[in-house]
Amino acid sequence: MVCIAAFVILALVVLCIPIIRIFSKKTADSIWALFKKSTYCVSRRATFRKCDSTFKDDVKNSILRKVVLKHPKWIKPLSAVIETAAVLIVIISIWSLLVAAKSGLSLFVYGTCDVAQPSACSLSGEACSIDSAPVDFWQNPLKWTGNWFAEFGDIIANIPTRLRHWDADDYIPKNARPYHEFAWKTNALDIVDPGCVVCQKSFKNQLKSGFFDKYNVAVIPYPIKDPDGGYKFANSYLITTYIEAARLKQLADRPIEWLIIEKLFTENDESDPKKRDYQSMFNVSYDENKARVVLESWLEDFGYSKSEITEIAALAKSDQVKKIIDKTYDIMDNKIKGKRIPTIIYDGKRHDGLFE
Repeated sequence: MVCIAAFVILALVVLCIPIIRIFSKKTADSIWALFKKSTYCVSRRATFRKCDSTFKDDVKNSILRKVVLKHPKWIKPLSAVIETAAVLIVIISIWSLLVAAKSGLSLFVYGTCDVAQPSACSLSGEACSIDSAPVDFWQNPLKWTGNWFAEFGDIIANIPTRLRHWDADDYIPKNARPYHEFAWKTNALDIVDPGCVVCQKSFKNQLKSGFFDKYNVAVIPYPIKDPDGGYKFANSYLITTYIEAARLKQLADRPIEWLIIEKLFTENDESDPKKRDYQSMFNVSYDENKARVVLESWLEDFGYSKSEITEIAALAKSDQVKKIIDKTYDIMDNKIKGKRIPTIIYDGKRHDGLFE
């Protein structure tokens, strides 16, 4: 283990040789000679052959040389410490490589280097993350280790999902209608959480860029769940129930889902003294009753009659709508297997996070 640990340390030092050579060519040459010797030793170990060089003894002797004269009794315990430290260095190095590999593959597959808590990854772009409830290592080391390697296995298994051709038609609900519909345009899909601020920004970017004029864009509302069983944003599930219920009673001339989404993401509550936007009001100010009143007032503004609004409100609480939303969770969690919202599918690719 000593020769492997020395190889790891020297491999890192070798990267600095050009700088070391500026100050001392002799030192740089010595380091390079040691590195070549450690490489030879490790290469033999890797092929299950005995290291026939004296590299291990050279390393230990160079450390113990100054101790042997002053404290001869320390040689055995220090030798044991060196062996133990070597084992730890090798274990830490292997673990570091595994963590780097897992993070890199996760970033490629899911757009985040942390699958359990995507928002904790500083390398990923803006998005609302779909978090899970991670097990703390110190509470249950065995379960934590099992979950870690299970996540790694899932990441590797899902590499093909990043490389495959994505077709929005595979996920668009039958009763969904695009923002603008033209027969000659290809279909696209937005998966958004009504309460997600990044989804709001993404929608506005799509409007400004003319995205809705280039594609027939359908939408699926996906209220992100919290690991504790609630929802990440207050009222997002309620808004989703009204969207799905209204979709069952579509207007003749306009897509009701987009009317609700656009009002939620782009307009302000004029009754609020601060004139805050509707999304903020739903997230932080409206209780459930107030949220229902506002949503039903929108439906009236869009052209629904009193009886139709009553019917939609009843549908929003029904098992029929609950099953539709459960199917949405199945699509996102088990088929698309996304970890970040918004998720946008178009041109044969899946894009996670903010639409730039």
